[in-house]
Amino acid sequence: MKARGAGPRKVENPAMPLPDPRLPRRTALRAAAALGLGALGAALAGCDAARTQALRWAGMRVIEERDTPFGRLAVVELGRKRYLAYGPGTRFVYQSVMDLDRPHELAAPYTRLMMLGAVYAEPHARMAHVGVGAGNMTAYAVRTFPSAVVHAVDVDRHAVELGARHFGLAPHPRLHLHIEDGRRWLEASRETFDVVMLDAYDDASIPAHLMDAGFFAVVAARLAPGGVAMQNVYTPIVDTPRLLAAMRASLPQVDAYRVNDSAVLAAYRGPARDRGALMARAQQLDASLRPAHSLAELLGHRVEAI
Repeated sequence: MKARGAGPRKVENPAMPLPDPRLPRRTALRAAAALGLGALGAALAGCDAARTQALRWAGMRVIEERDTPFGRLAVVELGRKRYLAYGPGTRFVYQSVMDLDRPHELAAPYTRLMMLGAVYAEPHARMAHVGVGAGNMTAYAVRTFPSAVVHAVDVDRHAVELGARHFGLAPHPRLHLHIEDGRRWLEASRETFDVVMLDAYDDASIPAHLMDAGFFAVVAARLAPGGVAMQNVYTPIVDTPRLLAAMRASLPQVDAYRVNDSAVLAAYRGPARDRGALMARAQQLDASLRPAHSLAELLGHRVEAI
């Protein structure tokens, strides 16, 4: 899920699905074993480049596809997982994933950690989500936090439209969708938010204009007192020291949570949050809201450094 500064780069030779350790989290061919997409890699390996347009999404069921300013975008399925993805080619860059057997849960583990924003911010009545994709996190936040009004921002209207058609991103009186670059939208906004969720990637890393000190100054200006910014970090490709330096210039307190190669940073102003108080808050929310993913358990992913 992302609000890109630039769309995924077009790949001209999809007949050579060679793993590349520099590819982003959503590049399924890089993480074939973890995502169960080894069959896709094998299928693509036998494709002739001239036939790619006809074969398109080898090994996957295509639900819908369209051309966008950021590349060819499709809703595809493999097994019981549904993906919103850019491709086809060696760089199968997925924006969102849904488990068809548990559509109201968050299939990507890092997206669950992003929900800890509701633990850090009290209240959590106003949320902004930069990088919607198909809207898994947005829809989950609306369902799970009944007091929250959510503003969701993505630069690609096609991703949001396909999310509405195939991923359960439904209209709701507490949901406001904005098709715009995330930084420009935050700069123009006059609202403040208790939680700002940041999941903005192109197919190389976080776009530069969404990870510099100026951007985090904008984010900090949009946070209400006691508010928190939740930043998704795919550690193999993000320049983490640079990101942390830019973030701490305006949001000096940064707590880190990690699952596999993904980290989520909770960045805020003021004194460091007490771990005991966070746990008590999470347990209270678990008891009252009964979220699909226990917030108290997610706090257990805290790490000292990433």
